[in-house]
Amino acid sequence: MLNGPVLVADIGGTNARFAIAHFPASKEHGPKVEAIENLSCADFNCLHDAASTYLKKIGVRPVGTVVAVAGPVTGDRALITNLNWPVTHDELRQATGAESVLLVNDFEALALSVPLLQRSDLRQIGGTEPVVRAAKAVVGPGTGLGVGGLVWSAGRWLPIPGEGGHTSFAAETTEEFAIVEHMRGELEHFSNERVLSGPGLVSIYGALASRSGKAIATSDAQVITQRGLSGEDPLAAAALEFFVTALGRVAGDTALMLGARGGVYLGGGIPPKIQDALAKPLFRAAFESKGRLSAFVRPIPIYVILAGDTALRGAAVALDRAIEDKLC
Repeated sequence: MLNGPVLVADIGGTNARFAIAHFPASKEHGPKVEAIENLSCADFNCLHDAASTYLKKIGVRPVGTVVAVAGPVTGDRALITNLNWPVTHDELRQATGAESVLLVNDFEALALSVPLLQRSDLRQIGGTEPVVRAAKAVVGPGTGLGVGGLVWSAGRWLPIPGEGGHTSFAAETTEEFAIVEHMRGELEHFSNERVLSGPGLVSIYGALASRSGKAIATSDAQVITQRGLSGEDPLAAAALEFFVTALGRVAGDTALMLGARGGVYLGGGIPPKIQDALAKPLFRAAFESKGRLSAFVRPIPIYVILAGDTALRGAAVALDRAIEDKLC
């Protein structure tokens, strides 16, 4: 078991978030996480530099290090999909001085945090109550799109990591096919991430502008989101509706694949910012529109994760478990 400060990190395509988790941890709430700092990945050449900078600033020598990355983890190495930062266990040891190190997928970490969340950490969007110990799904658009899950086995929740964000996107209407065709361009494979991400929202906006013969007013996803939510820009509002519909469908697909009667949890940077749009009927309608299986998904609750330290806490849990299971 861990005893002391642990460096935890959540590395995405845009931001590198660092914190210190303290052990031993509470069984109910997990480890206490503090000294959270958000660094821009663009300011560093590699994870080693970012981690070293953070540790020097706070003056802590960790007894362990765990990093959740937005990309696949294979053995002792990982590659962040939307950032050219290859990461290895050896690099983590050199950067932090900790002997116990672990790399996990970011949505494996997010999934492990779900059982620790309180009602105040969540906003429920439709559905009823989750089925006790039924599978749970996590879906999260940000710089990319993460997908994962949780299943109950042998007395504890086990995470299901994966790269579901890179499954193929499915349009349903003639209008959607036309928009997707414009967005696809020369891409060999058009994935869900190409739509459900910050860059995806920008691409949707650009495709709608091109099809309507209007000039592109902005290429900033946050500006498009704000204008879409306020209704001041009809094109931005239409792009946001396309995004919300697509997120509802993909969340519903994930719920079907995992049998997630324990709920679907929306993480990532975007859902909290558009939670009011998600609360409108369009999102649940897309989620529940599953033909003969509509009755299966209709009771499934969807939760927007509002807490900001979830992946960091989940990553700390992953390291604690790995040490307990003698995996690192």
